[in-house]
Amino acid sequence: MGRARRGVAGLVLAAVAGLAGTAACTGGDDGGDAKGRKEADPTASPDPLPRTPPPARQTVASSEDACDFTGPFEAGKVKPYLPGGPAYEGPGPHPAVLFKDDIAVDESEPPQLPGDWTPDFANTDTQLVVCQYDDDSHDSRTVGTCTYLGGSHNTGDGVVDVQSARYVFRVFEAATGEPVTKFALDGTTSPQQTCPDSALYPATDFQLVTSEALADRLRPFVAGRR
Repeated sequence: MGRARRGVAGLVLAAVAGLAGTAACTGGDDGGDAKGRKEADPTASPDPLPRTPPPARQTVASSEDACDFTGPFEAGKVKPYLPGGPAYEGPGPHPAVLFKDDIAVDESEPPQLPGDWTPDFANTDTQLVVCQYDDDSHDSRTVGTCTYLGGSHNTGDGVVDVQSARYVFRVFEAATGEPVTKFALDGTTSPQQTCPDSALYPATDFQLVTSEALADRLRPFVAGRR
C-alpha cells in the first residue's frame, strides 16, 4: 500500500515538473507570451475566496475505553464514546451500539440490537452505549453438548460441552460516559444455537443471551422518551 501511494505521488510530481519545463523553454524563445499573459490578466477571474476548513472529526472511543473491558470493571475508567455527540434526551428511538467483552466474539452471534436502533452510517447520532460483560460470579453447569462430524485429532471425538452463563449489561450515555442502567441476563440459547457451525478443536461453549431478551430489557431506555 505504501509503495503504491508513493508511485502515484511520483507520477504527479513528474507531470508537474514536465509542465514547468515546457513553460520555461517556451518563455526563453520569445517574451511575447509573457506579455500576452500580462495583457490578459485584467480579464482573468478573481482569486477564489479561502475555503472554510471542514469541521473537526468527532472522536469515537474504543470499546475498551467506552466500556472498560481492560480488567475488573471500574466506573471511573469509562470514557465517553462520542464526546460532543447528541445528548440522551427527547423521544426515542435513541440510537445505540452494543459491545461485548470477548476477544474472540463472533459479531454475527446473538445478542444483536434491533436494526431500527442502529446509528447512522457516519456514527454521529449515537446516544447510548450498551456493554456486555461475562458474569464471573455465575457458577456454570453443563446443559448440553454439540457433536461435530469428523471428530478431533486430539481426542478422537467431536463432542463439546455447552455450559450455562450469565451476563452483566451496563448502559452509558455516549456523549458523557454517564451510567444509565445496569442489569443481568442469563444465556438461554439451545446447544444448536450456541455452538458455531464448525470448530478446529474441542472447546467449551457458553449459552448466549437472545436478541429478543436483550431488546425487551433495553426497550424502555432506547425506544421510550427520555
